[in-house]
Amino acid sequence: MESASFMLRPFRPEDGGAYAALLAASPDTGSIGTVETFEIDPYQVLVGVHDEARGLVAETPGYEGLVGGACVRFGRCQWEGELRPSALLNTVAVHPGFRRKGLASQLEDFAARQFTTDGVFFAVIQRNNIGSERAAGKWAGQILRGRLTFISKPTRSTRPSGPYVVRPILSEELAVVADRMNEYYRDYNLYPPESPDSLAAWLGKTPFDARFRHYRVVTDRRGSLRGGMAVTETYRLRTTQITRMPAILRVLNRVFRVVPISGQLREVTVSRAWSGPGQHMAMRHLLETVCWEWRETATTIMVYADVRGPMMRVCNVRPWTGAVIAGFAVRAPVACSEERLFYYA
Repeated sequence: MESASFMLRPFRPEDGGAYAALLAASPDTGSIGTVETFEIDPYQVLVGVHDEARGLVAETPGYEGLVGGACVRFGRCQWEGELRPSALLNTVAVHPGFRRKGLASQLEDFAARQFTTDGVFFAVIQRNNIGSERAAGKWAGQILRGRLTFISKPTRSTRPSGPYVVRPILSEELAVVADRMNEYYRDYNLYPPESPDSLAAWLGKTPFDARFRHYRVVTDRRGSLRGGMAVTETYRLRTTQITRMPAILRVLNRVFRVVPISGQLREVTVSRAWSGPGQHMAMRHLLETVCWEWRETATTIMVYADVRGPMMRVCNVRPWTGAVIAGFAVRAPVACSEERLFYYA
């Protein structure tokens, strides 16, 4: 696995401290600069929390530590109406002292070559991250810019009012919720279909003594399900420091305070969200309740959404809403069609 002056090898449990140091020294170079700090051992976060995940790291002679790394999460997803094997390449990092030497391309190319050619291999790239786009261009068949947004919502101090009830999911509701999720995302690319067992297993997997993943549903006053969403206490795994924002976002943030003054985000991440037809107000009530429920421990509720999808309306996205725009780099047997929406979690 040796190429040029870099040696690539699997991420091992003892690499946790060196990987944390690598990420701390390697901020994202997109429109918004970020640095991640792990709250627990990085090996547990990158490999232990996700099923079928593998890490890859890079070393070079004469440097004590890691100069690069990446993680690949394997699974299955919908792609152009078919269920296919999938692999998400994420957490790609190259130490600033070793950039522009082809290391990112080596990491990504090696990861892509380990994956079956009849599946979907993809990565998410923040807007204006030119280096990552250039590296992905060597393996991706399509670069789909501006299709995904990360919506950052601040927590709230008051409980929202309205004709809805928000509560934890009941075990006997897992089957109906999985069915409704699958129907909601039936035509989405990259969506991994759920079953009652897979949803229960995902909610139960944790590196802590208690759950850090939860599922909330919203009902009307009669108890009829209107929607639901998963809530992950990401801040227990890692926190994110904002190191750079465009000038316009800095100005807007002084007024609307989407990002805390410290620049540190303690995130709760929303995923697996669905609703019945015409229920965007119920979903907004659910989301705002999550913003209230986690007000003491988190600073930010993070929602991933297709820029053309219904979650944009649920989140009431406005020009001052804290959001990061990203795109997808994809290698797949079939090119994606323009009309399909994307799922990401």
